[in-house]
Amino acid sequence: MRRTGALAATATALGIAAALVMSPMTAQAAGADTTFTSIPPVNPGTMQLMSISPKSASDAWAVGVDYLNANTVIATQAEHWNGTAWQVTPTPSPTGNVDVLNGVANISPSDAWAAGYSQNTAGSYSALLEQWNGTRWAAAPGGKAATSSQETLNVVAATSPSDVWAAGEHFDSSAGGFVGLIEHFNGTAWSIVPNPDSYTSNGILHSVPSWNAIVAHSASDVWVASNSGSQTAVVEHWDGTAWSVIPTPQFTTLNGVGVNQVAVNGLAATSANDVWAVGTVTGFGRHAPRLQIVEHWNGTAWTVATSPAGTATPQGLSSVAALSPTDAWALGFQPGTANPAFQHWDGTAWSNVAVPSASGVLFQLAAAPSSTLMALGNTQAFLSTNG
Repeated sequence: MRRTGALAATATALGIAAALVMSPMTAQAAGADTTFTSIPPVNPGTMQLMSISPKSASDAWAVGVDYLNANTVIATQAEHWNGTAWQVTPTPSPTGNVDVLNGVANISPSDAWAAGYSQNTAGSYSALLEQWNGTRWAAAPGGKAATSSQETLNVVAATSPSDVWAAGEHFDSSAGGFVGLIEHFNGTAWSIVPNPDSYTSNGILHSVPSWNAIVAHSASDVWVASNSGSQTAVVEHWDGTAWSVIPTPQFTTLNGVGVNQVAVNGLAATSANDVWAVGTVTGFGRHAPRLQIVEHWNGTAWTVATSPAGTATPQGLSSVAALSPTDAWALGFQPGTANPAFQHWDGTAWSNVAVPSASGVLFQLAAAPSSTLMALGNTQAFLSTNG
């Protein structure tokens, strides 16, 4: 599947073979006592979910793909959680060949957006945007630019019905290659918004390959992040007028490991001066070690947060969700397994969270304003309403 970035590669590699956890999961961390309850989505045998967006404990969308005709056709998939059960809702699959939804943003019961891509039988890619109007999903035209082709979208976020952002990658002939793509919906139409397509890491100029994480806090406070392929996390910020590269810590080593690449897989924010970025640091060599990385924006600068010690510490983080400045969660995998590993921020420190019944694959966390926390896997989901 086309989606770029470390998170997508992990999800695809794991396939659709995750086990369902039917019993409640109790997670305990310093300052937190959260119960996750299994809510298996519909039809786990053929579908793979990519993204979840809860508005409340009784209103959430999850999107991804459904493998049809012995996996020869990949169709879009959307499921809605109403507080009691998941329900599959028909979505357009424009090409009938490969149509993928990678991200979803739940704005209200009558407004949601999903973003992804289509690949026709000739092998050409195009951005795919679909909107929920309270009754049905419908495809919507994306932004167009003379220099843009081979477009894919990985993530989407919104602050209001007239302020929606989607990001991914495209081939930009003016840049001479694939670079990050950012589109904006103003309530009427989508348009491509120019953004810097290069950054500097340890004195070397690099191109931005793709955007695979996004968070929108307000109309003048939006962040995107990339799987950089270099020794620094790559983030850009929208201030209401323009996108700009925001410097992040430069690495040559981290915890004794020589740093080859830094990938940001997840972003979360509770305010303009409380933004989290989580991901994976990869070392050099065929069997390169992997470490998790957590960075925090305090309104002035990005700094590296101290990761918890111990053998349960994940070797990389795929997602982060923030309920308040003193209540944030990060998700990764238990070392050497595909089982989920949670971490919690209590306002002072990050700590590993014991999840006694954890099994199967989870790769995304999302939070709603009502203190609802949801964890999504390709064949399972978990809900917490006392996060």
